[in-house]
Amino acid sequence: MSPTPPCPDGHPGTDQPVNALDVPALLVVGAMRAWVAPLVKPGQEHPNWREILRLAGVPGEGAQGFNRLMEVVAGHARRLIEVRCCHCPALGEDEVHMLSLMGALQQGDAFMPVRILTDWLPAGQVTPALASAQRFAAILAAQGLRLPGPARPALMH
Repeated sequence: MSPTPPCPDGHPGTDQPVNALDVPALLVVGAMRAWVAPLVKPGQEHPNWREILRLAGVPGEGAQGFNRLMEVVAGHARRLIEVRCCHCPALGEDEVHMLSLMGALQQGDAFMPVRILTDWLPAGQVTPALASAQRFAAILAAQGLRLPGPARPALMH
């Protein structure tokens, strides 16, 4: 497989193209990118992350869990979290981690989510982020939007 082209914001292409994601993974990445977009490029028009989740059938409680998770990560990250622009054809490393986080929670894996959140956040913020991530992952699963566990790629077959 050849690398995807660079994104409009200059991120290099990777071997993990967005267009190979299955629907639940695409939903998570799309919502994540839409949530971050106004922070990166304020004053511009961006997709509405709430509308993305609503159109996928995610109820308000799921959107609240996602929003709270993103607020904790955005407000307390120990390092820059790589979230690509909405038009980037390739996944960023932390977007892949978010997919692993959601998939691991849906699979009942307790270790992987804590490991990912510990990489992103100081110790005092891991528990609130985990609670919000658990809420979001559970509601996605209840809507039939299941992500593969971290051992399997989140790509279509």
